[in-house]
Amino acid sequence: MRELRRRLVGAADEQARERGTTLAELLVGMTIFSILMAAVTTIAVGYYRVNAQSVARQDQVDETREAAERFAKLVRTAVKPSQLINCVTSTCSEIDAFVSASATSMKFYANVDNARNLVGPRQVTYALETTAPGEARLVERVQRPDSSTPGSNGYSYCDALASGASASCRARLETRTLVEGVRTDGGVEPFVYFDNTGAAMEPATGSGLSSAQIDQVLSIELTLSVRSSDRNSTGPTTYIQRIMLPNSQAVLRPGEDE
Repeated sequence: MRELRRRLVGAADEQARERGTTLAELLVGMTIFSILMAAVTTIAVGYYRVNAQSVARQDQVDETREAAERFAKLVRTAVKPSQLINCVTSTCSEIDAFVSASATSMKFYANVDNARNLVGPRQVTYALETTAPGEARLVERVQRPDSSTPGSNGYSYCDALASGASASCRARLETRTLVEGVRTDGGVEPFVYFDNTGAAMEPATGSGLSSAQIDQVLSIELTLSVRSSDRNSTGPTTYIQRIMLPNSQAVLRPGEDE
């Protein structure tokens, strides 16, 4: 009797093995597998997106900070030409460190790479150049004087950007883009100038600081709102830095309060 029961059970198991997996069991297994794969895929995609955004944001911060550091380094070398030479005319002695200053551009004399004044002060220009609606790039131009020997009115600088500029003139100009993707549609002025009392100076509408205001520039606040072209960028990075001119005589005339 027991032997017969054992044979019947063995036959039933053999029949079950021959039948294989039922359709219902297969559907349940596939459903569970699909759910697990969807969860793993969602987590992987989310991780990739967050990581890509973090990398893009950090690159954006690094680029903005490097541009601000370069800007601050040269601005701190602003100098009046009369501090480097003995001017023989009053016109030369009255030349200010800053040639022009507006909310989007500035030009000044810089005592950089000029050991023992063998070259003369560079003329440095910073300007925002529009690249698209609401977007610009910050460009730096550094130009050597035409001659290391100043004339009666100080140093002269050719127009290296003119279409007819000579090759030697263009060779004295170095141009570099400090940062791309500067936002100009937020109503923020990249360059704000402060006098010796710490008050912000407002340039005339559509113009720059007047000669009287330029005489008093003692510090500059740089504000850069930058969004890179990286598609993973989540928003602009805003960097603000106040640069004090270390040599007050670079901007204040003799007899003015420091």
